[in-house]
Amino acid sequence: MDFNGDNIRQLREMNGMSRRELAEELNITEQAIWQYENNKIFPNIAIFNNLSKKFNVSSQYFFEKSKINKNITSEERVAYRAGDKSSRKKTKFELQYLNFIDYYINYFEGFLKVPVGCINDLQNESEKIINSTLDNSKAINEVSLLARKFLKINDNRNLMYALEKSGIYILEKKNLGHTIDAYSTFTKDKRSFIILGTYKKSAVRRTFDLAHELGHLLLHRNIDMETLDHDEYRMIEKEANDFASEFLLPKNQFIKDFANINRPSNPLSYIFLKEKYYVSIAALELRAYKLGLINYQQNRYFYSKINKLGYKKVEPLDSQWAPIKPGKIKAMLDIIFENNLLNVSDLSINMHISEKFLINLFDLSNSYFDKYKDIDRNFYELKSNVINLF
Repeated sequence: MDFNGDNIRQLREMNGMSRRELAEELNITEQAIWQYENNKIFPNIAIFNNLSKKFNVSSQYFFEKSKINKNITSEERVAYRAGDKSSRKKTKFELQYLNFIDYYINYFEGFLKVPVGCINDLQNESEKIINSTLDNSKAINEVSLLARKFLKINDNRNLMYALEKSGIYILEKKNLGHTIDAYSTFTKDKRSFIILGTYKKSAVRRTFDLAHELGHLLLHRNIDMETLDHDEYRMIEKEANDFASEFLLPKNQFIKDFANINRPSNPLSYIFLKEKYYVSIAALELRAYKLGLINYQQNRYFYSKINKLGYKKVEPLDSQWAPIKPGKIKAMLDIIFENNLLNVSDLSINMHISEKFLINLFDLSNSYFDKYKDIDRNFYELKSNVINLF
């Protein structure tokens, strides 16, 4: 059993750390980290213990064959928000994070029969629409209507559930940073991901983030994100925003509902629409403005009121609605541990990782595994290995 320094590199990158940052935490030189990762020197026992503690793995983990042999996706397939284009230096770390996410999803799904969702069919049908016209606005409108039909969206509050049911894997990531709202990608095996930041997001803004990233997955599957210049990237972001607006606020119904607003320049007049569509007041007004339902002067007055009332940061109802969290991966783990398909002790004995490793990777609660520690393994009581997420 030989030491495999590449496992240190993979864990470091998965945790979003540079060699210098890891060296500073371990109180050693950056050169030493490079030597460990390239099997030039062997860490001493104290360093092994510190690495194990830092990355929530056992020392045996560093003697295993690497779990990650190649990237499941590539930089050109990762869609960051426009303000985060300069953050693409983070992409290498995000790719490694996605590699680990994908590896453990595959591992856990190996215990189950997982329903096939509709996202790949929706992407294929969307591509046909895009290729059938040179009118981008028309294509975005048609794809948004198709997506609502495919996903059976009658209430925007159900968007997270519908996306996960469709086959998209959605995760929250604490160290994504406050400058990155979310990003999306799809793998070489056609698995789609949406990664959400957790930085002070309201429920309605999260709804828009989800719709925005869905727009990227449906509209921009064949675009090389890495080679876009600033103006091209802004155009791609605008298309995703336009898709989100049309998807969440379908034109015909929105126009009917908007007719009930008496003072469209007053942000408070939009509260009943916010309750219905689960979208921010600012997004509602912008949709109305783009549809020509309000004029330029009304739009200017609206934004002066938004600033005066402090609604750019917190709107009415935001404090009452908690952001909806992803549930598919947690449900999968629940099925596995509740049915004794896997025991908590297997994490350390067979996988050489701690509970904290999966808690951090999948953003689970710190006490998630506590309820499963006393469950005895009994395969003869197993009734089914079919996952019933939906």
